[in-house]
Amino acid sequence: MGFYFIFCPVIYCQQQTILDSLLSVYESGRFKKKDKLLLQQKIIEYSKDPEVILTLSEKLIKAAQEEGSSNFLCVGYSQKGNAFKLKGDNSKALENYFEASKIARGGHQQGALYISIADIYSNMGNHTNAFDYYQKALAILKKYLNTNLDSVTVANALYNLGDEYIKVEKWDSALLYTKESQLFSNKANYKIGDAYSLGSLGTIYSKLGKDLEAEQNLNKSIALLEELNEYNAICEFLIFMSDIYQGKKDIGAAKKYAGRSLELAQKYGLKQEISNGNLKLSKLYEKTGDQQKALSFYKDFVMYRDSVSNLESVQKVADLRTDFEVSEKQKEVDLLETRNKLRIAERNGFVFASLLLAALLIASVYFYTQKVKRNKMMAAQKIQEAEINHQKDLLQSVITSQEAERKRIGMDLHDEVGAALSTLRIKIEKNTGESVNAGVHATNLKLDIDKIITNMRNISHSLSPRISGSFGFYDAVHELSDNVNRSGKINMAVHFDEDKLPEFANEQAPMAIYRVLSELINNTLKHAAAKNIQMNVDVADDKMEIQYHDDGIGISQKNGTTGNGMGMQNIESRLSIIGADWQIQNPETGGYGVIISVPLK
Repeated sequence: MGFYFIFCPVIYCQQQTILDSLLSVYESGRFKKKDKLLLQQKIIEYSKDPEVILTLSEKLIKAAQEEGSSNFLCVGYSQKGNAFKLKGDNSKALENYFEASKIARGGHQQGALYISIADIYSNMGNHTNAFDYYQKALAILKKYLNTNLDSVTVANALYNLGDEYIKVEKWDSALLYTKESQLFSNKANYKIGDAYSLGSLGTIYSKLGKDLEAEQNLNKSIALLEELNEYNAICEFLIFMSDIYQGKKDIGAAKKYAGRSLELAQKYGLKQEISNGNLKLSKLYEKTGDQQKALSFYKDFVMYRDSVSNLESVQKVADLRTDFEVSEKQKEVDLLETRNKLRIAERNGFVFASLLLAALLIASVYFYTQKVKRNKMMAAQKIQEAEINHQKDLLQSVITSQEAERKRIGMDLHDEVGAALSTLRIKIEKNTGESVNAGVHATNLKLDIDKIITNMRNISHSLSPRISGSFGFYDAVHELSDNVNRSGKINMAVHFDEDKLPEFANEQAPMAIYRVLSELINNTLKHAAAKNIQMNVDVADDKMEIQYHDDGIGISQKNGTTGNGMGMQNIESRLSIIGADWQIQNPETGGYGVIISVPLK
């Protein structure tokens, strides 16, 4: 229900400042070639003029086609659809959203596009298609519930679906989906989503005749929206509160809420809300027989109504129209004061007409604010998704660089140091004299050198294990177990069926899992005081599950986490990069356990 880019000059200026900065960087050419498409995308997202968005999105489409980037090509068509949506051309908006949908490869992007398509059908009054695409979006989005960002996206889709049921006055369905949206908002600590859900729940309960529940939810919504500075929505929900108390025949409380709405709207210059507040107060004072105050508020209502709607292009014509309507209203007041019976009839007629007009205005404002709110939520979601993807790319680059450096050091150790030690051993063997002591000394030296060569090979293999293909991973796991057992410090048993070998979906997965297992074993050896390690590897059609368990003293956990040690952070980072899930377990027999689930082809 936000009017940020219409009524909030501070936030609008902030957005404009960011846009100006992005344009300055783009025009200067001071950016990396690989960042060009992302920079174009950000410029489009911060632009508000539909003509500018249309021009920039066409340029992005052309550049994405030249670069062969399907992701940015999808973004270009999606933004082009947004431009036509802002211009009111629903047909062309749908055309571009469907084109983007053909390019998208499932996941969040596909779900977001289905929401946009559903919104267009909703605007066109095609509720059947709107319901269909909202349901399709939810079916996709609920498959990717791994982060708070995922929960926010699902919350938005559920809220839009509930809003669609409000439009067709199916209150039970609207209540069901709005409540579910609230659950996902709470899960992600998504305050603005929770606030709007509470407001919609208040509206629905009001329509169902549950005034107490309606009042409670609206009050909670207003309190949250005050924290978030969503003043236009606060004003609207205060008017709903006024309607509830009017229905209870508590005109004093109804005036209080309507007055609070008007005061807040005037403070922040919200013209539409000022108009609504004046109309509501005019009706309330008309109901109590205070015709002068009713007329005063009605004058302000007409003035701000025309200001919001831009009904006249020339101020003089607008003034003439206002004077005419006010003079007509004044005649009604004069007539009411002189003729009691006719005054009652005309007052009832005025109240009925005012209520009808108020209902139309509130409905129009509500539908429009829903559109603006959804656009705002989608823009925020896209920015957050881009930032998360950027952080993942950086993390992947760091891990790749680490593995490359380890491989280089391992090869240098094996090729250079290993060769030198082998040569030295041969020289000592050739130059050994006949002296018994010299022979014993040489033999000891050769044993020391053999030991160094063995340790060097183990270090080399650890730095750069030969993991290639399914058998490579199988051999590496068993070699890791053999090394642990040869150390004599602990006994390790591995169950890994040679007939069930994994085919990894991510080429980085074998090395990442190997490093994770090495880190788990290292933690056990250092901290667990364990005697045994048990590891089971089970390969199914679409995933590989690894169960790791030691019989040591375990590790402390707080709030479901395992601390902030570098080892555990490395484990979390590597598993996150390859899309694997993991869960700490507390076996009844004691010790430490973890289950890792890795996606396969």
